[in-house]
Amino acid sequence: MTTFASTPQGGNSDLDMATDEHTGRGPAGPGGERSTETIDLMVGLLTLNNAGTIESLTKSMVDGLRQSFPNTSALLVNCDAGSQDGTPGIIDRVAAGLIPVRTISNAASTYANVTKESGFPGRDETIRNLCRAAQQFQPKACLIFEGQLRSLNPAWIDRLARPIIEQGQDYVVPLYQRHRYEGTLVTNLLYPLTRALYGKRLRYPSGGAYGLSGTFARDLNGRSTWTGASGKFSVDGWITAAALAGDYQVCHTFLGARDQDTKIGAVDLSAVLAQTVGGIFHSMEEFESAWEQIKESTEVPLYGTPEPAPDPGPLQTARMVSGFKQGLRDLLPLWELILSRDTLGQILALDMQDPEDFRFPPSLWVQTVYDFALAYHDQTLHREHMLKSLTPLYLGRTASFVLETHHGDGAQVDRTVEALCGQFERSKPYLVEQWRWRDE
Repeated sequence: MTTFASTPQGGNSDLDMATDEHTGRGPAGPGGERSTETIDLMVGLLTLNNAGTIESLTKSMVDGLRQSFPNTSALLVNCDAGSQDGTPGIIDRVAAGLIPVRTISNAASTYANVTKESGFPGRDETIRNLCRAAQQFQPKACLIFEGQLRSLNPAWIDRLARPIIEQGQDYVVPLYQRHRYEGTLVTNLLYPLTRALYGKRLRYPSGGAYGLSGTFARDLNGRSTWTGASGKFSVDGWITAAALAGDYQVCHTFLGARDQDTKIGAVDLSAVLAQTVGGIFHSMEEFESAWEQIKESTEVPLYGTPEPAPDPGPLQTARMVSGFKQGLRDLLPLWELILSRDTLGQILALDMQDPEDFRFPPSLWVQTVYDFALAYHDQTLHREHMLKSLTPLYLGRTASFVLETHHGDGAQVDRTVEALCGQFERSKPYLVEQWRWRDE
């Protein structure tokens, strides 16, 4: 087995899959022979028309491997979703003579999925292709980077891979330097919900970079969830649920600031809610036997050092409150089918509050989210329509969160999030009881 320091360029094979569809054998090497060699560290790069960022990104990845793992065998796998701007060729040129490259292509235009909260159409299939490659090359660790990143520096390789290689972690989720109101969907919904369900204080992944053990990546490749209804939801949420529900070691690593190319354009909030929250609700059905038994949460290991983020300044909440009140007028017939009578009554009472003093109590928010989970499970309404109707309620909770904390500092925001998480955990018996009753 060759090491990174001495490995020549391995050639660039444009494949439909990580393994040849016709023979079932591995990709061809430079001379046409079939490779049976395994590697220690596989670095996956997910791309679609990233010519503007990919050169510096590839250079940083190569530098990170040379600095942190000079004696480790490594392979760069470019999972490309059909780039038309020469992105794979740039990767091949930059990596030439430094690290072997394999390119796995899929045509993004053949996938019906709309843009996710992170990434591009066909992103789920590119990640699946990477898991297929892990099945073939049997790496100890598999890193995933998205091609639109501008902020990746060589240290990220070490921070993502070392917890896997040296500490036996299976799933490494980054924590980025973020101001206190960035990612309110995570802090007020996705993180508290997954924490209450699966008992691990692992924040919902927000894209850019991940680390997977080879074992976990290969196990993911063998799951049937890649197809069917799950394809409509966030692949990040499903992978996270699989890690938390299974017997895998999970952790966080601090990566600093994240900057990425946003040329894909703004994503509709209701679509993001439907994909992310819907993904969690869908996973609740798949992993029901795991989360129903969990009664409290525990910390996960943290690697690295957090960096302070700049204060964002005041945020405008009036439009959020207006969106909530508009939802009361437009969506009340749907909410009457989704929410319990007590929950709906308390939400109706919020309409009387002034925008400057608006408060959506944490206990009411938790009850709302759990009622939506139960309605999803019951298939009370068309699931996508039901999920999108959560948007005004989320805007109301976000406005309340900002108004509750805007006079404080980052520590107060953290305490408020922690208190909300505690409320999700204390109220979980209601969810479990109602879920089981509906299954009878």
